[in-house]
Amino acid sequence: MHRRIDDLVDQEFDIAVIGGGIQGIAVFYELTHAGLKVALIEKDDFAGATSANSLKVIHGGLRYLQTGNLSRMRRSIRARRAFMQLAPDLVRPQGFLIPTTKRGLQHAIPMRAALCLNDWIGLDRNRGLPEASALPPGAVLPRQELGPVFAGDRSAFSRGAALWFDGLIHNAGRFSIALIKSAVQAGGIACNYTRAERYLDHAGKICGVEAIDCETGEKLAIRAKLVIDAAATGHRRLHNRTHGLEQSGSGCWLKATNLVLSRVLCGDHAVGLPGTQDALTGETLTSPESRYFFFVPYSGHTLFGTFYFALDEMPQTLSVSKAEIDLMLAQARQLCPDASLTRSDVSMGHVGVVPANEDSGGPVPAIEKKASIRLGSQTNDNEGLIVVQGVKYTESFELAKRVVSLVGTMLGRRHLSSPSGRLPIDHADAVLPIPQLARKAVCDEMAIHLTDFVLRRATIGELGYPGDELTRECAEAMASEADWCPMRVEKELASLREHYRSVGANMV
Repeated sequence: MHRRIDDLVDQEFDIAVIGGGIQGIAVFYELTHAGLKVALIEKDDFAGATSANSLKVIHGGLRYLQTGNLSRMRRSIRARRAFMQLAPDLVRPQGFLIPTTKRGLQHAIPMRAALCLNDWIGLDRNRGLPEASALPPGAVLPRQELGPVFAGDRSAFSRGAALWFDGLIHNAGRFSIALIKSAVQAGGIACNYTRAERYLDHAGKICGVEAIDCETGEKLAIRAKLVIDAAATGHRRLHNRTHGLEQSGSGCWLKATNLVLSRVLCGDHAVGLPGTQDALTGETLTSPESRYFFFVPYSGHTLFGTFYFALDEMPQTLSVSKAEIDLMLAQARQLCPDASLTRSDVSMGHVGVVPANEDSGGPVPAIEKKASIRLGSQTNDNEGLIVVQGVKYTESFELAKRVVSLVGTMLGRRHLSSPSGRLPIDHADAVLPIPQLARKAVCDEMAIHLTDFVLRRATIGELGYPGDELTRECAEAMASEADWCPMRVEKELASLREHYRSVGANMV
């Protein structure tokens, strides 16, 4: 898989997709495998922001029982199954525990009923999955059957726990690259570090994208019958630039942040405990009516979150402040007092953005609940444009399949469908030496910068700063493959260190 920037301007595509987060990647994958000629561009690296920074959970929608939203629950179950079918070695079953309580909806009786209903609604949850990926039924467990499930305050489980299973994605960077490689092998063209500047239009119809190669500064025109904008925070900027409007922010968004803790705090199961976060004041309290924060075991670490912070405006680079780290750590200490967590236990923060509902009212907007597909029209000079906004990582392929159906109708190919299959994952990567990993990353996976390699191709630094010695070894290996001069090596190392500092990484 090579970065074929010149191929973007030598032909007309059926579809040009803007935005290489998981939603844009899913759309690219589905459309390409449906037989269309598709281009994908991303202004940074693929899946380098929100798509790589989450609790890694592929949800089956248990939470939607509480609001009676069974249709969305069914979509989530299908979506989870699709992820586990695509990459069963990367998306694996994960148990989740929350404590049962003396009264209320978390009492053992209503929780047992909810888990039974969850299993009944998801009777087909394991269809097409290998045996090792099968999700067991949920259960309510008495205290004596729990064992040492949590290194924190075990009194929270004095009345037992409710157990259910979802998927957990291991190595989200590898998963994203495998999707793109599969689509490229099917005929698609993908280029990272290619920034969309404005939509191209002809006679009032959008017919492509004007973009800039961020590596050379060269402008290029990508022609396409339809443009799909999955750029999330970048959509409003594109719209305003195209129509000569004043730049007025990027919409309504919340910063979603998780802590990476360097210690293992859970056993085999993730643990959810109730707490509250006032995103405006930063005050944290515990309350049985509050939402759940989860401690998720992951590669010898623990992921903890998720926290949401209001964004007055979209920054150029997402970061995690010291105050935010302190706030999250304080909540972790409160929920897990026996672990005696300190700042040295924080490896780094994972940060992304999620869409918020501008009409939700209150000082801090609520998280947007519904994904959307919006069609441009002649009346707003956006005919030929489809704007796609996802809200959940889990639902990205469900939304992409809806896009395939819509595109088929718009192009007069009503029976488009993308075949399901299993992604080829090379497990030898886990034991390859750094020089071989760098060669593969540069020559076959479009790694342009050191951050691409360390964070998302080899994921050596997915959970914290790998240290000066290892990062320099990675830089020298990339330099050998990409022909970097010594000055470029130092620049790449400085950029990588700056990234870690911006997310509160422990650099010791």
